[in-house]
Amino acid sequence: RRVVGGAIRRLKIRRRGTFVLAFVDGRLMAQLNRRFTGHRGLTDVLSFRYDGEATIGEVIVAPAFAREYARAHGFSYRQELARYAIHGLLHWLGHDDPTPQQRRRMRHMEDELLDYGARA
Repeated sequence: RRVVGGAIRRLKIRRRGTFVLAFVDGRLMAQLNRRFTGHRGLTDVLSFRYDGEATIGEVIVAPAFAREYARAHGFSYRQELARYAIHGLLHWLGHDDPTPQQRRRMRHMEDELLDYGARA
């Protein structure tokens, strides 16, 4: 929550409304992934943007995915979980990452926001 709040301030997001950050188990995440993207299996993050609603957006994170990735790559679970939340926020803002170049750019933005959040 602290990291996402810091990122929202850093990015100067001024929209009024509720921004939901939800953590769900792997089973539900796989169901949501299938329902909303048509992809099978677990994914790390899903983002939804709602215009003209009291809830302006949702970022849904799969902590199990973050835990496995962190363990496999020697990262802190908490840091990886924060990265996923920031990653979802960037998707919510319209950033995408299907190509290697876009993934590098998004990773750079995540790093900057995580560094800022750690200092805030």
